[in-house]
Amino acid sequence: MVTTKGLTTMRVRERRKVRVPQAVFLLLVFLGFLQARNFAAAIPGMMATHFGASGSANGWQTKGQFFVVEIVMLGVCLLIGFGVPAIISAAPPSLMNLPNKDFWLAPVRRDHTISVFRIQLAWFACALITFLIVVNQLVFNANQSTPRHLNGPQFTMALVAFLGFVALWTIRLVSYFSKTPA
Repeated sequence: MVTTKGLTTMRVRERRKVRVPQAVFLLLVFLGFLQARNFAAAIPGMMATHFGASGSANGWQTKGQFFVVEIVMLGVCLLIGFGVPAIISAAPPSLMNLPNKDFWLAPVRRDHTISVFRIQLAWFACALITFLIVVNQLVFNANQSTPRHLNGPQFTMALVAFLGFVALWTIRLVSYFSKTPA
């Protein structure tokens, strides 16, 4: 049986745990801002922003359009990392698809379950924004070369790393909720 004091201690501990990915996310946003600021003056007015399998540029945007897309992508990261947990916490259990839902969404454990989602989605947002920063660096580098050419092996490594994170993250999350403590 979980006591009220035990629940309070658990909530304090979980709030501390979510601060780490939130701080990392803010640091990554700042690094992305510095990256964009440093490259803004050096990139051409028309940028190559889409590349074929060979790495050759085949899609273009103005610098302004590129930065608007970047802001939208930051919004997506914010929504995934911090908006979705808020939506989940407000959603009724009938709308949630979760292994052992009755156990994990029982009133005594619901706050803990929401905290786990909050922490995990914040880490997911950190991974996503890291991937986007790496891809932006590759796009900026490609726009500094003539002809404009994306470094395919580096992009592939970044994509494999991100997809590997997503796979491990998913397995960990599903396995966590598939078990019920004794």
